Amino acid sequence: MIERVATIWETIEERERRVRGTRTTSAMVRAAEQIPAADNLKAAFAERPFISRDELRNIARQHDEGPVITLYLNFSPDRPLLSVFDSLRHGELEARKPYIDSQPHAQRLRVPKDLADVRAFVDGFEPEGARAIVIFKQASRLNRVMPLPVRVADSLTIDVDPYIEPLEAIMEEQRRVLAVDLSKEKTIFSLYELGFEEQIHAITSSIPRDEVEISRRDEVQRHRLTHLQWHLKASAQAADRLFRERGCDMLALIGEEGLVKEFEDYIPKAMKERLLALSRLSPEAGPNQRRAALEGALAEELKREEEAALGELGFFKGHGRLAAGLEPVIEAANLFLMRQLFLDDRLARVGFVCRTHHFLSLTSGACPFDNQPLLSAENVIDELVEIARLHGVEVRLVMYRQDLLGLYDGVAAVLVTAAPVDELRTVSVTS
Repeated sequence: MIERVATIWETIEERERRVRGTRTTSAMVRAAEQIPAADNLKAAFAERPFISRDELRNIARQHDEGPVITLYLNFSPDRPLLSVFDSLRHGELEARKPYIDSQPHAQRLRVPKDLADVRAFVDGFEPEGARAIVIFKQASRLNRVMPLPVRVADSLTIDVDPYIEPLEAIMEEQRRVLAVDLSKEKTIFSLYELGFEEQIHAITSSIPRDEVEISRRDEVQRHRLTHLQWHLKASAQAADRLFRERGCDMLALIGEEGLVKEFEDYIPKAMKERLLALSRLSPEAGPNQRRAALEGALAEELKREEEAALGELGFFKGHGRLAAGLEPVIEAANLFLMRQLFLDDRLARVGFVCRTHHFLSLTSGACPFDNQPLLSAENVIDELVEIARLHGVEVRLVMYRQDLLGLYDGVAAVLVTAAPVDELRTVSVTS
């Protein structure tokens, strides 16, 4: 049956090429920043608990020869993290034994030391609101840690290259904000992403002082206004450039209300349409206040986007291009038929997976492509999300309008073809 389905949609050889393609290093062609050189995970995390997209490019390209350890791990209050880690470690060491044994002696001995360092870090880590964590580890050369506000599929890989694709996909899904702090003499530009803010540029202007002779006050006032206009115009030009170069999605303006309104006159219309609706935020606000304001504005924007996107599902359903419910969506995923995936962020379900061939099932059995036993997945939803991301599917985890997704049992997928999923259904691995 699997052979017949594969013939309908694509050959097994084509499927293998597709799956292999997701494991290659993605096309990140420019490297801009140097990765902090900390010799252990705790020091690396203390120095910089965020991995920018530029740093991710460097991680993909600049690491020593030999095995690299990558860990993606979810947090939850009652979850025994060390038990989960130990299970992942045991499975990966067994699966990658031929590769590890083929390495030079020094690199082979490095693997258990690196795993011990990762385990020690996980044991002492406090999530503090994070929903997951990603760790890259290779001796003292590569030590990077990043907490994530989104769920991931638990995985531990030991390979020649770091497994960056899931983190890259998560970053592409997140809204990247260019925050512009305005004052009459200085403009500071920052990037806000995944709960972290980083200053990237600043412009300082010299404005004539107020203390001048009475006879020159009108002249100096005109001079001050001219300098302010120059300053705002230069700041707007820089904002436009940085917004495009850094691939930003939204713009946040912070400062005195009158100054912000005047600044808006200098920015392009396309940027005005991407303005976040920030409540009054003082330039002197602390990091927690800034984060709360930015996250609140992003949440409102995301809520509106969810409503618009979910409102279109009825159209696709009417044209036979919608799979609704977990089982039909998994069947569509197994055939690589998904274009968009919508999931209730709270959804969880035990299931089974073959990570080698990107095959999912709600029942135990063997993978139909290599006849190997399917691995148990604590939450098959996380596996579905990761596989979808790896194959370029647009993933939307619905966090605010789950009621609209309730019409589809909490999960729906827009398909690339109007062919009903039932006609392309893969057989259950238990049949």
